[in-house]
Amino acid sequence: MRIPRFTVYAKESGVEISATEKRQTGKPDEGRIALRFFRLASGSHQIRFVVEPWEAFELHRKILAVHATPGKEGLTHKFDGSEGETVTKLFVEGYERNGKKGYAFSIQRAEESINVAAPQGEFLFAAEFLRQLSVAQSWVEQAER
Repeated sequence: MRIPRFTVYAKESGVEISATEKRQTGKPDEGRIALRFFRLASGSHQIRFVVEPWEAFELHRKILAVHATPGKEGLTHKFDGSEGETVTKLFVEGYERNGKKGYAFSIQRAEESINVAAPQGEFLFAAEFLRQLSVAQSWVEQAER
């Protein structure tokens, strides 16, 4: 089985973008896109951020925006779990320092944060990959009649 997947590696971290599914008992399966942030050190914590297809498309748009004009754009997810409300913030950033442009993906959940610097080509490819996945993962399992 082939699963669309793209990974950006930085010195000490990375982000993997892949197709996934939302499965809930009693409801039809639906397509989603997962962004898994991780540190390269063994035994490190990882943070998974699952978006709906339209959010993947919006993230694509935000990447293009910060590529054109340096800045920071983000998506925020909130959900109630057994330990109360959990807030996760995903950011894409374009910046200019010492006359050089740079790009990054970052995520923050509670006290945990992971930053992944990305070369321009990989940053823009991630945008295109998200755009393609947003369409490919726009599906809902239909029960047979």
